[in-house]
Amino acid sequence: IKKNFQLVDIGAESTRPSGKLIGLEEEIRRVELYLENINTDLIKSFIHSVDTRRYEVIQRYIEFNSQIKADTFTIVNDVSGARDENMINLVAKNNLGIILNHRHPNSKVLHEKFKYKDPIGEVKSHLISQIDLLLSLGVDRGSIAIDPALGFGKDQNVSYKILEDIDKLSFGYPIVLGFSNKKFSEAFKMSSLELSDYAFSKGVAIIRTHLS
Repeated sequence: IKKNFQLVDIGAESTRPSGKLIGLEEEIRRVELYLENINTDLIKSFIHSVDTRRYEVIQRYIEFNSQIKADTFTIVNDVSGARDENMINLVAKNNLGIILNHRHPNSKVLHEKFKYKDPIGEVKSHLISQIDLLLSLGVDRGSIAIDPALGFGKDQNVSYKILEDIDKLSFGYPIVLGFSNKKFSEAFKMSSLELSDYAFSKGVAIIRTHLS
């Protein structure tokens, strides 16, 4: 794992609880608007992950990588839990990285809340099952990172408990964590910087935060 690097996470569809889901056509339109207006020389200096639940969007970024002759957009951040085999096959075929976001196996919609008796144990079990699927479809083990998806399908207390014991989620894959602008993080009574230091001390590899 590289240390002290910056990863830029971009997405064209809001995944906040109050956000409105959009169709593929609208998401592609927003992606095209972004690609038409970015400074390609500037973005080549950063690793990018693409936040989307649609493999067609990833395919467009792969095509853009070819156009600019770079491997800029090389990580998939699929908040839907990588359930679409088209997405998984695309990741495997193109040797992309993937941030596997936890999602309860019974979840029908993104922010459907579930009860957890053992938050870390259950999340870990669900992630292991999904990783087994990824590996069976040809995704390289070294291309996978895991994200417990705090705040997604979890109430504030569950998210708090997962973050409190995040070191127990470790089972050989880099842990990605996002907690900024989320209500449960206030319960730690730490600044964002202090909370980031806490997470890193517990073995978290990447902190995903907002620019503002």
